[in-house]
Amino acid sequence: MFSVHEARINVKIRIITLLIMNIENLYSKILIESRNPDIFFNHIDDDLNNKLLIFLIFFSKIFNKIEKKDQIYQNLFDYIFNRIETDLRELGHGDMSVNKKMKIILTKFYSILVDFKNFKESTINFKHKILLKYFPNIQKIDEFSLLLDEYLSIDYK
Repeated sequence: MFSVHEARINVKIRIITLLIMNIENLYSKILIESRNPDIFFNHIDDDLNNKLLIFLIFFSKIFNKIEKKDQIYQNLFDYIFNRIETDLRELGHGDMSVNKKMKIILTKFYSILVDFKNFKESTINFKHKILLKYFPNIQKIDEFSLLLDEYLSIDYK
């Protein structure tokens, strides 16, 4: 027989497992969406830096909707940046290189959070300024801006 204490522990374990599974699913979904071939074929170069920036922009939508004091925010943040760090190590980057790159990536992410928080409501000129800040060699900037507007308008329930 289970005691009440054991039952509570089992429930906590199940909740944590579901939370991790949901974070992994969300991560995978955003990763797939951020690899939209149209983005890299028509608008920006297909390189690691741009892939990472698009991924972070797409993820910023989720982060900007979650309150920072919410535990999900921290769990999601930790999961994403641990995955990025692991991926950099798997690409063969050394410890010092990974630490330096992670510092740059985190700085860019915080900048993206601010710049894309109200992107949909911004003027066209301001959107262009933001996009050129991250992608200096962008092509068809108006179409790309519309593509981001559409993506940032999608609500995940």
